[in-house]
Amino acid sequence: MKLNTPLQRMVTGLILVAALAVLCSNYAIEYEYHQKYPSYGTILSDYPEGEVVNVGGTVTSTSSSQFQILENYHGQNINLNINSSTPVNLEDQVSVVGVLGPNHTIIQVERVEVNEYWKYLFLLLRSFLAVILLIFIFYHYWSFDWKSFEFRRR
Repeated sequence: MKLNTPLQRMVTGLILVAALAVLCSNYAIEYEYHQKYPSYGTILSDYPEGEVVNVGGTVTSTSSSQFQILENYHGQNINLNINSSTPVNLEDQVSVVGVLGPNHTIIQVERVEVNEYWKYLFLLLRSFLAVILLIFIFYHYWSFDWKSFEFRRR
C-alpha cells in the first residue's frame, strides 16, 4: 500500500490511532468479565457475601491483624477491611483474593500480593528513563519531514 500524499498518511494514521483506542477501551470495559473471581463491579451490584472475590487498592491504614484498602472504582471510592496479618505499609498497592464478609470486609484471605510503594515509584522512574533513552536513539537515527509528513532515516 503506497501512501503518496501527506493527507493519505494522516488519514491512515488517524484510522490506526482510532482502532487502537477502540481496542484499548474494549479491553478496559471487558476486563472484569473475564476474571476468575468477581471484583468491584459485582461487589457494588450484588454484594456476594461468602464468595471469593478479587480486589485491590492502596493501603490507607494498618494494624496488627488487619489493614484497609481504598480503590476508586469508576469515580466511587470503596474502602475494604482486610483481615490479614500480612505486613504492609501505607501507600502500598495490594491485590487480595479472599472471602467477602459483611460490611465490606474480606474475612478469609487466600492470597495477598503486595507491591511496595517505593518499588512502584522505582518502576515509574525506570520507565521514564527508558522512554527518554528510546526517544534519543530514535531521533538520532530518524528525522521527521513536515512537508511530506513522514519519518526519514538520517
